[in-house]
Amino acid sequence: MTTFKSKPGACTKPAPGYNVVVLDDDNNIIKEKKKLGKISILLPMPPSFMLTIWNANKRFEEKYLSDSPGYYTSGDAGFIDNDDYVNIMTRLDDVINTAGHRLSCYAMEEVISGNHNVVEAAVVSRIDELKGEIPVGFVVLG
Repeated sequence: MTTFKSKPGACTKPAPGYNVVVLDDDNNIIKEKKKLGKISILLPMPPSFMLTIWNANKRFEEKYLSDSPGYYTSGDAGFIDNDDYVNIMTRLDDVINTAGHRLSCYAMEEVISGNHNVVEAAVVSRIDELKGEIPVGFVVLG
C-alpha cells in the first residue's frame, strides 16, 4: 500500500481512478504547478462515482458537465502543488448579496490572503436586517 503524509491546507492526492486537473477559464489544462483554476476531473468517472442527482439528471448535467466538456467540474477553485496534492481554495459560485451588490467570497478571500501574516482565510455571510447579508471573514495567522 502506498502512503503519503497529509499537508496543511491540502485535501490530499486524488484517489485512484480520478484524473484530477486544473482548468483555466478557456477549459485548457493548467500544467503550471500552484496556479489557480477550476478543479475538474477528466471523464469518464470511476464506477463508484455519483453519476447523477436523484430525479434530476438534467440539473446534474447542467451543473457539473456543461461548463467544461469532457470534464466533471467540481465547482471548486484551487491548484495542484509541486507534490501533486490538490489544494481547494474556494467555491466558484459563492456570492454574498449585500444591499443589492453581489460580492464574491473568493475575491474577498484572495485579498485577505494577500497579507503575509495570513495562512488561511474564509469569508461567509451573516444575515443583516438592513443589507440582507454582510460578509464576515475568518483568518488563520501564521
